[in-house]
Amino acid sequence: MVWLAVASVALILGSYLGACWLILRHSIVPLRKEHDQTPAELGFQQAKPLSFKSVDGQVVLRGWLIHSAGERAIVLLHGIDSHSWDGQAPDITRTYLDAGFTVLLFDLRGHGHSEGDYLGLGWEDRGDVRAAVNVLLSQGFRPGKIGIHGTSYGGATALLAAADIPEIGAVVADSAFADVRDVIWAAIERETGLPPTLAKLLGPGLRFLASKLYSINLDGVSPEEAIVSISPRPVLLIHGEEDPITPAEHTLRLKEAAGDEAELWLLPGRQHTEGVRLAPDYDKYSPLREVFLRKVTQFFERYL
Repeated sequence: MVWLAVASVALILGSYLGACWLILRHSIVPLRKEHDQTPAELGFQQAKPLSFKSVDGQVVLRGWLIHSAGERAIVLLHGIDSHSWDGQAPDITRTYLDAGFTVLLFDLRGHGHSEGDYLGLGWEDRGDVRAAVNVLLSQGFRPGKIGIHGTSYGGATALLAAADIPEIGAVVADSAFADVRDVIWAAIERETGLPPTLAKLLGPGLRFLASKLYSINLDGVSPEEAIVSISPRPVLLIHGEEDPITPAEHTLRLKEAAGDEAELWLLPGRQHTEGVRLAPDYDKYSPLREVFLRKVTQFFERYL
């Protein structure tokens, strides 16, 4: 009877951890989207290829640095399963360059031309952003004159990184999530049909495996908590009111946590990251395009 009980417990625990491992793997393995156009083909002949290591020295990150005549710079962070020149990035880059900002774009780990087999879930990516900021500092850009603009997954990463990088003077976070745990729970509920209470029972196993296998602290991937540490530096939070992927409730939580230090802009009638172009193919302009580009540019002009 004792051996039967031990075997039953081992089977249950093994099944539990196995399910957690499958869910975690699904959450951290990106779809590597290839670049289909070079910066030059997109009209950025002055873009200089860039290669640098994350601060842990484990991952080589690749991107581009595009200089302007000004003394301010912006780091652009793309979304999940994307790359640095995907979607609305060329439009945003061109607008910032025209306004006199130098722009640094790079493929996040596990994406595009950068190394890495797994996502950092924003936790490991903080060190990648730290390394990108170090590149700009080495180019002579002063602390406080460097901004960061992140979209979707990149928006959440921008908030997590800015909380740890005091040289970042201002942040634009477009369609960011408030806490990665909520994103994972929602995905489990959506894909398995489990009720919320049962989905969250997988939490301890996911935390354990994320820490032991990938050195990721799931409890630390909370832009909602990180945004408090960015104060008094300004933050512009942007979100489509009709976002079906990351509901606008996430940005409302971010705004509540940040208080008066953050500016909130909800885009009426728009879905996920539709400020400049319409998802998912981004082949049509958003009706808010000109307003969006003007607003983010004026934000950085005001605070950097």
